[in-house]
Amino acid sequence: MYFVDISNNLHDKRILDIISLSLYMPTEEKLNSLADKYETDADVFAFACNINGITCGVIILKRLINDEYEIMSIATTPSVRSKGVASKLITFALKNLKCSIVKAETDDDAIEFYRKYGFQIVSLGEKYPNTVRYLCTLKLL
Repeated sequence: MYFVDISNNLHDKRILDIISLSLYMPTEEKLNSLADKYETDADVFAFACNINGITCGVIILKRLINDEYEIMSIATTPSVRSKGVASKLITFALKNLKCSIVKAETDDDAIEFYRKYGFQIVSLGEKYPNTVRYLCTLKLL
């Protein structure tokens, strides 16, 4: 398992396919628009996890201020789910970027993942019809 910076390679179809797993109703247009936005933003950082030369996970973070970041997207292929790849992506990104605080907004599907990693969870209520959102915050000292 190894990690690579993919900040300038977000239009790669393999990368977009993984990012699509973290989006609601992804379309090719939506994915390419996000890739354009992220690649042109100097405060966005992206990393991939490769196992045996195959990309199996992606994390995208945006610097908010100083050493505070927000996870914009994190996803792994179904074949590596529940095998620690997403946690290792977070750990790699936090160390590489020297984060002191990292935040993520999520829904019921991923809340337990963030809780197990050590994030503090606060409900944001029903931001969308029938969908409760949560703010997850991890402070590193």
